[in-house]
Amino acid sequence: MNVSVICKWLLLTAICSCFCACQSLPEEDLSATDGRSLRVETRSSGSSEVLFPLYLYAFSENGTCAASQIITEANEAMELVLPAGNYQVVAISGVSEAYKMPDSPSLEDVISMEGGANSPLMVGKADVSIGSSSEETLVITLSYAVAALNVALKNVPSDVAAISFSLSPLHSSWSFNGSYGGNPLKVETACSLDTENVWSSKTLYIFPGQEAETTFSIVLEKKDGSRSTYGYTYAGVPVAGRPFNVGGNYSGSVTVGGSFIGGDWGTAIEVEFDFGAAFSTDGEGEGENSEVDLLKLPEIGSIWQGAIVADVGEADTTGADLFLLSLDEWEATTAQVETLTAGYSVNDISGWRLPTYDEAKSLRSSYSGDNRLSLNERIAAYDDSLYGLDGEERYLCDKDGEYYSFIFQGGTTISKAGSKRTYYVRLVKTFRFSY
Repeated sequence: MNVSVICKWLLLTAICSCFCACQSLPEEDLSATDGRSLRVETRSSGSSEVLFPLYLYAFSENGTCAASQIITEANEAMELVLPAGNYQVVAISGVSEAYKMPDSPSLEDVISMEGGANSPLMVGKADVSIGSSSEETLVITLSYAVAALNVALKNVPSDVAAISFSLSPLHSSWSFNGSYGGNPLKVETACSLDTENVWSSKTLYIFPGQEAETTFSIVLEKKDGSRSTYGYTYAGVPVAGRPFNVGGNYSGSVTVGGSFIGGDWGTAIEVEFDFGAAFSTDGEGEGENSEVDLLKLPEIGSIWQGAIVADVGEADTTGADLFLLSLDEWEATTAQVETLTAGYSVNDISGWRLPTYDEAKSLRSSYSGDNRLSLNERIAAYDDSLYGLDGEERYLCDKDGEYYSFIFQGGTTISKAGSKRTYYVRLVKTFRFSY
């Protein structure tokens, strides 16, 4: 090979090397600026302890998770690397086995629970815009997403061996966008006898109430194995960030709950009620007294377990029949009725149906005029997205297997329904309310 050829080869090699080196520069420059560092600091709304592990998520504007981090101890740096853009950052503390966390959440995903938890869930959210700065700092304040349930029951008979307490309906989930939801949840906790002769529960953390009222159930199991169940309907709900202290007295006086837990919780909600009160009636024959346990029955016209208590049957020693009318209302033809009734359930109460001809007459009589207006006001106060009873449109009922229709207005007729037009539909259910 002559010298000129060698020189040309060396020159070509040098040019190619220079070209390749220039081609790599943009790629190196991109990797240096692709992500900006977002430093995050968390703190509670007061002096409450932030529990670890702490979960940190950054959600992009379309709701997907752009970055996440799990912090296991207080001195660990909290830092997310994010491209320029707008984000919602969510911090979560206090997660235990009772909470079900998604592995790779979006902003619409939820944290759920099937019962109460032994640790309080704390959450915090903040919006941040990542710009050209190489480092941003964000401070997030955490607050309680749960209520703290405490139960104390006094003057319970000495032959009682165990007590369980439950309440419903509660929300069963919290979404990363900050809203509560899920199927209605019933939470149960055991009570134990302390040295002051009070049956009390350990603090249980629950999501807030789902409806306008909360139903309690207390089950007393005696040493001989017999069981008694007592119920109470409270016109209120557990609220996130506040203790929910339930105090009951078996003998009929009132027990005030008191502040059972410390920390930076809001003002406690105190629920005071009596249970197990008894009256006596003269027995036949020897004139002995027979004791009957009284349970506070829902009132006629009230909203209970997500339904209207349209009527209450005569109570006996075992309970009473409630005639429930659905809060939900549909517009349907007669051919669509079976589909509505087949799948309808409210708070695990199923078996709903159309009112019979006689029940329709009773409903028409009970909820006409001012009574209908009063009920509609109660429905609106309970949930303003629900419809009240209409006083002009016709509702379906059943007469010996055939469809008839009626109006919630006195003096109107109940007539046979046609197959082509649509009618309003409200379903009914006879529910046995047991002591």
